[in-house]
This record gives sequence, structure tokens and C-alpha cells, in this order.
Amino acid sequence: MKISPTGIFVAVTVAFLVFVAGFYAGRCTAGRTVEVSAYTATTASASETEASGATAGRININTATLEELDSLPGIGPVIAQRIIDYRDTYGPFTSVSQLKDVSGIGDGILSGILDYITVEGDQ
Repeated sequence: MKISPTGIFVAVTVAFLVFVAGFYAGRCTAGRTVEVSAYTATTASASETEASGATAGRININTATLEELDSLPGIGPVIAQRIIDYRDTYGPFTSVSQLKDVSGIGDGILSGILDYITVEGDQ
């Protein structure tokens, strides 16, 4: 049985698309259904949670690691790094609304993460 190059190309393309769709679906599902409080409770001890700045199940955007920021819905590793870079350049955030100054964060993303984030003293 002879398989044409077109058939191989189609098979590889379909396999790739299935892989990407599964990865994307898993990423979107994880970001939208896992609460931050559940994340910190299952992956960090109480002292690690306090040290990282997570308060009352919220992530402190002034002390959060790249991984913690990446766990927020709508925030991937690139935007998480931009948050850290912004914080390193301009100093700590004084309010969560300042996140809109970070490239890639607009009203939609900010409204989707408000319940999961805080700044020092903003509860």
C-alpha cells in the first residue's frame, strides 16, 4: 500500500491540530475553573503562601511569582513577565487598576482577574 505525500501531510496536520486544541482547551479550562485559593492551598504551604503575598486566597501582584501570575485567568507567561517587568521598572502597584498600564491588559482581562488579585492592604 502506497501512501501519498499529501496523505501524510494531512495526517500530520490533523494530529498537530488535535494536539494544539487539547493543549489550548486544557489551558483555558484550568485558567477559568481553578480558583486561586484552591491553587495556593494545594500547591503551597501556609508559610509559602504568606511569603509569596497571597492573602485570603488572592495573589498579591506586588510579590507574585511568574507562575502565580500565569495561573490567573487570561494571563499567560508573556503577560505575567510583563507584570513583573513593569513592577521592577516602576515600583509596586498602588491599586489593581494600575495593571491596565501593563501592555496586553485591558478592561476585559482586568475584570476577569479582580476576584483573584490584591495589592498590599487592598482587600
